[in-house]
Amino acid sequence: MKTVLQNVRIETDYLKNAGFTYKTKTKKVAITFEDGVITAVSDSEESFDPKSAIIDGKNALVLPQLREMHVHFDKSKLGIPWYPVEPADSLVQRFTKEFEYLESAPLSFEERMKNLIELELAHGVTHFRSHIDIHPKVGQRYLESAQKVLSAYTDKLDYELVAFPQHGLLLSDAYDEMKTALRNGATLVGGVDPVSLDQNLALSLNQTFELATQFNVPMDLHIHERGDNARAFFSKLLELTKEANWQNKVTISHAYGLRDLAGTEQDELFSALAENGITIISSIPLNFVIPPLTKLKAAGVKTFIGCDNIYDCWSPFGNGDVMDKLNRYAEIFDQLSQEELTESLELVTGQKALALDGWLKVGMAANFTLVNADSTAEFVARKIPVSASYFNGKQVK
Repeated sequence: MKTVLQNVRIETDYLKNAGFTYKTKTKKVAITFEDGVITAVSDSEESFDPKSAIIDGKNALVLPQLREMHVHFDKSKLGIPWYPVEPADSLVQRFTKEFEYLESAPLSFEERMKNLIELELAHGVTHFRSHIDIHPKVGQRYLESAQKVLSAYTDKLDYELVAFPQHGLLLSDAYDEMKTALRNGATLVGGVDPVSLDQNLALSLNQTFELATQFNVPMDLHIHERGDNARAFFSKLLELTKEANWQNKVTISHAYGLRDLAGTEQDELFSALAENGITIISSIPLNFVIPPLTKLKAAGVKTFIGCDNIYDCWSPFGNGDVMDKLNRYAEIFDQLSQEELTESLELVTGQKALALDGWLKVGMAANFTLVNADSTAEFVARKIPVSASYFNGKQVK
């Protein structure tokens, strides 16, 4: 059956007075969709087939699908009574303690993961990229559990699963388990700190690229390297990306070391990242290690935001709301104007929310978000709750 979502608005342009942008121009439309696909975007006052299901959008603003681009389905303690983060002297000690805790957690993997998904769905997210720990001690158990849970959500979300060697690709001898995970349905190759953790930059990155090219999948690497370690990492990464022709298939999460660069060195590296289509994802940490995201965007580097830790063995914080993270980004980087706030939404959607002919197109999946806001800028700045989310034409929230 066709469904028509009437009485909704899309942004089409900026309104200015003496050079100052004070508002966005909106157009009222109706969105027709069937079998999960948009079949028409038309004037909201048109007459429609009486056999169609008609939904009144109540003048809501229609925005692209919200995307959670960095989360860990297997790590959250949601649903477990409060327990603070235990101290750890090193990354190795941290993930060792985490593994011991999660293996004996008083709530099953499946229940904890469901709690995390439901929390984010309630905030309007319908796309997830999750890193799943892969190493010899856990084998494929976490991946299999994640896939089992996700099988019950096929009508509510889409997802990407990153085979993630949290304990070090080399350090934990995870290469064979990573291959198995990619055969079993993981859709990206992950990695962690090839210098400070694996202690062999060339071998660690070469094995990572071997996995990616063998299975023809993108990669998303957690990189906390600083200073000279970061310089060496990005130099080697660019070299291997070019050798493998893996442009537009490489993501670096965290990328703290980009903060350590300055001047010409920063400009040259950011230009190279943009030229090779390397993406940066940040969880917007409230400390000095956050990478210079606005400079990266200005240089043409694709940037995204994710929640990352949501009450787990690494952090007691996190509310599962990517818009809260985006609001934090806007405040930290002084994104005050109508244009800056509007364009910032791309960090959690991957898509522009404003276009002269409208961003909604026939043939697109019927994935979108409704908000009771005057504009995208107001939605971002004022943290207005999502009023509804649709995935493949079905209302999720």
